[in-house]
Amino acid sequence: MAISQNGPRAVCVLSANGAISNVTLRQAATSGGTATYEGRFEILSLSGSFMLTEVAGHKSRTGGLSIALAGPDGRVMGGCVAGLLVAASPVQVIVGSFLPEGQREATTNFMEPASAPPQVNLGGAAGTSSSPSRGTLSESSGGPASPLNLSAGACNNMPQGMTGMPWK
Repeated sequence: MAISQNGPRAVCVLSANGAISNVTLRQAATSGGTATYEGRFEILSLSGSFMLTEVAGHKSRTGGLSIALAGPDGRVMGGCVAGLLVAASPVQVIVGSFLPEGQREATTNFMEPASAPPQVNLGGAAGTSSSPSRGTLSESSGGPASPLNLSAGACNNMPQGMTGMPWK
C-alpha cells in the first residue's frame, strides 16, 4: 500500500464498502492456483495488514487481504486476495496505521490536500494483466479458503511477531 511506503509504518485494513467488478482469489491449498471472478460483487468485509520491511536497501511488503463478497444472486464468496481488486463503484477503505515496536517515525510531515482523498493501492502491480479463469459462485462452499472458514493468518505471510504489535 502506498501509505505503508512512507516509512516504517504498518497498515491494517479495518473495513471497506462499495462494489467490486473483478477479483482474483487464491484457491484452497489442496487445489492451488487462483480464480478470477467477474461481475458485480458488494463488499461485505475487507481486512488485512501490510508492513514494509527493508533489508540491505531492498524493500519488500509483507501482508495480505481477505475479502467476503455478495454476488448479484445473494451468494457469499470470498477468500484471500491474490491479485487486483477492481472497483465497480466508489470504494471507501478504512485503514489504521501504526509504528512497529522499536521503530521511530520519520520526521518528514506528509500533508495531503483536504479536498483530495488519499490514493491507496491495495496490492498487485498496476498495469499488469493476466487472462482470468472463469470461476462460478457455486465454487465457494465453506472450504478452507472460504470466508466462512478463514482462520487467523490464513491470508497473509506476516512474520509471527506482527500479531502482537502494540498500537501507537
